[in-house]
Order: sequence, then C-alpha cells, then structure tokens
Amino acid sequence: MNSELVYEYLDKIGRDGYKLGLDRMKKTLKLLGNPEKSFKIIHVTGTNGKGSTSTFIYQTLKEHGYKTGLFTSPHIINFFDRIKIDNEISEEDFMRIFEIIKKTIEDNDIKVSTFEFITLCAIYYFWENKCDYVVLEVGMGGRLDATNATDETLLSVITKIGLDHQEYLGNTLEEIAYEKACIMKENGRCVVYDQQQSVLDVFKEVAEDRNNKLYVADFNTAKNIHIDATKNSFDWKNLHIETRLVGKYQLYNAQLALTAIDILKDELNLTDEDIINGFKNAYIPARFDIIRENPTVIYDGGHNADGVKALKSSIESIYDDKKVVFVYGVLKDKDYEDEIKLIKENAKAFITFTPDSPRALTSEKLKTQIEDYGMQAVAKSDVNDALDYAIKNYPEDVIIIFGTLYSAEQAYEHI
Repeated sequence: MNSELVYEYLDKIGRDGYKLGLDRMKKTLKLLGNPEKSFKIIHVTGTNGKGSTSTFIYQTLKEHGYKTGLFTSPHIINFFDRIKIDNEISEEDFMRIFEIIKKTIEDNDIKVSTFEFITLCAIYYFWENKCDYVVLEVGMGGRLDATNATDETLLSVITKIGLDHQEYLGNTLEEIAYEKACIMKENGRCVVYDQQQSVLDVFKEVAEDRNNKLYVADFNTAKNIHIDATKNSFDWKNLHIETRLVGKYQLYNAQLALTAIDILKDELNLTDEDIINGFKNAYIPARFDIIRENPTVIYDGGHNADGVKALKSSIESIYDDKKVVFVYGVLKDKDYEDEIKLIKENAKAFITFTPDSPRALTSEKLKTQIEDYGMQAVAKSDVNDALDYAIKNYPEDVIIIFGTLYSAEQAYEHI
C-alpha cells in the first residue's frame, strides 16, 4: 500500500469522528501480544504544554543512553513526526507497521478511530525497537483517551488545564481536570502543574482515590531567570538550565518536567549532565519558534485562550510594549473571540488566513470578527499568502503566526 492509500484509509476510518473509550484499544493490544507491557511509560496529559513537557523528559532520558520513544499529536511538520525514537519513524517502517495493525483490526472486526490506529502503530513500533522507556502524550482528555489503555505507568504528568474540547471533556476547568487526572494508575505517582486551587483539589481527590503520591511543581524554584527570543536560561536547584524552547510559559513547562525528572533521577541513574544536555537539546517546531530573520517571523502553536495568554506573556516579556504583526488562522470550534480580546492590544496589524483543515474558520469570517473589536485586518486565502503579504508590507516588524498547528507544515516549507 502506498502512502496516498494509507492517508485515504486513515481519513476513511476517521470520518466517524473522535472515539472515546478503551475497549477497542485493549482488545487490539491483547491481540498484538500486549506490546505496551514491554517498556515503562511516562504518561503526559493536560491542555497546554504537553508537547514541550514530554520533549524535555524524552530528551533527558535519551541523553543518558536509554532507548526512549516519544509519541505526540498532532503532527507539526509531517505526519511521521508524531512517533520518534532517535528520529521520527521512517515512512517505510510506518507502512510496514500500518499493514500489521490494519490486518489485526480487520481480521477481528474492530472499528478503531484514526487516533487509535496511529497510537497502536506507535506502541507496536516502540515494542519492536525494544524501547526502555516511552513518553506517551495524551491525544485528548485522559480517562477515555487511547493512550490510557495501558495498565501501568512509571509516572503520570499533568500540565496546565484550560478550556478546550468542551464537547468531549466538560464545560468547567474542574470537569476537564477530572478527565485528565484519570490517567493516574492505582498505587502510582503523579506530578502536576501548579495552578488554581479548585483544579489542584480535583487532582488531590483522584490521587487519594487511586492511592497516588502527588507532587505539585514549585514554580518558585527557578532563579536568575533570563528570557529572550533565542533561549530561556535559569538556575534550578544546583543546575543551570538553558533551553531553545523559549517564552515565559516554557519556564513553567520546563520546571514541571524538571520536577518529573527529579522524582525519577535516582532510580534511573540520571546525572546532572544528562539533565542539562537534555534541556539544551530539546526542540519542538511551532513553540515560539523563530523561522526567519529580517524580518523576524515566529511560529507559535497557541490555539486556545490559555495558549494565547501564554503567547501574550512571551511577547511582553521579550519585546516589552512593542506591537507585532499577527498572521492568524483558527478552527471554527475554538474560542477565537476570547483569543482576539486577549491579544488585540499587542497587535500592530492582523493578516488572517484559512487553516489547512476541514474544521477551519474562513479568513474572511475571522477578519470580520477582528474588525468587530475595532481592529483592522486583511484576509488572505492561506498561511503562505498571508506570510508573503506580512513580509512585504511589514519588513521592519516582528511577525507572529498563531492560532493553529494545522498550517505549520505549509509555513515551515514556505519559509
């Protein structure tokens, strides 16, 4: 089967929408011989910061020499960057494993979703490559997410909770926090992002119910903090940490990851050098990522109100009161009105685009929403047209693309 047919197949099984529930995953994993039992799992959930926190932990384990897998979603630059060991899974390996999973579900008449199928491919690949550890990022929620079909985890990690996917997870932070907290396994350990008390209370309740030792990251630990457009640096306990994942919000994600690593440090024999190099070498595209100079173009994947708050904080901590040019596209099921209200005071101009997704809000409709809040906007068809317009008309300004990850591949290839 060639890659075009693979994408057609994944699109076909995805037409039923996102399926929550663990039965399909557990049944398929059992038929595959329970490959998830062959490695130890660090399970990461939350609303914002999952990818960054996962990458910090993954890279640190790699620096020690452990065979470590990383599963994240959605993909950013290409489909295969969801699944990594040393590098992303090759197309050849994915196609081979694809056929194994496809045969297993079809022979046993199991109707899985697209995300479940890709999760199964990742787990099988990590088993096949004899991974020691796997950092497994939740797709959505936690309790009924495909990644939660495992019986045991080494550590659960929960990042910042925000309002997102309310149609599946609940309409309050506390309801969403409960869904996320249910990745905790019986008699386990969980480290969480320090946030509002009502959310922490949910975590504590679930931890008590499941006999979990609960750790809350202390964000006062970082000292001598320096944040600029190219790196974050700070002292954490006895370590001097530098990372290319920049912005104020990454300071908190880094400390959450450091707390997780500190919990595991002795049992995994991690050294200070492993941690320092792990954070220095950690990288994810589209996380306040400078993708061009002269003019400066930054891609940030903030795509909900909390993500936009984090973006706003980073802009103000790095560029002070300087106004920036926003290249902005959103999906129609997001709270884009809240995003506009949050970010408009930082804007010199808006250029809107239609993301590469069937769920996209059109650039014209987004332009109208922005104008309703008293701001001028120009609508372009896609991210590339919007970028070209911004670069031509604002050559002396900072240009920031945000609102969606679905156009990152286009933008990175274009720039």
